[in-house]
Amino acid sequence: MAKILVVEDDDLMRELIGFHLGNAGHSVVACPDGAEAIRSVLAEKPDLVFLDLGMPFIDGFELLAAFKGDPLTQAIPVIVLSSRTDLGSLERIIALGASDYLNKPIRAEQLLSSLERVLKAGPREPGA
Repeated sequence: MAKILVVEDDDLMRELIGFHLGNAGHSVVACPDGAEAIRSVLAEKPDLVFLDLGMPFIDGFELLAAFKGDPLTQAIPVIVLSSRTDLGSLERIIALGASDYLNKPIRAEQLLSSLERVLKAGPREPGA
């Protein structure tokens, strides 16, 4: 199965996502903030990243831009997780190159369905 990086500052949400992904047979690496996520994405080379937008130190928008702007990480699909639903945030997420967006609270079926769909589709270039 896939190696997944989960970047989420809420401990319970991070554990819940990891639980569902692990039960589906995936390998999970979890990070509580964007600074740790930068180190982990380079060290772990995940197949996909689940990324929360609202985090300390480096928010999800900045992290998504960093991932998609770096040749070493730009091909890694990123699924954004957030409770934001405003059009401006959604447009920015798409423009930065996110592969999908899931609105919190997230059900296990949504999580796994999005994961399967994005992995089958392959990498998405920013602005595409």
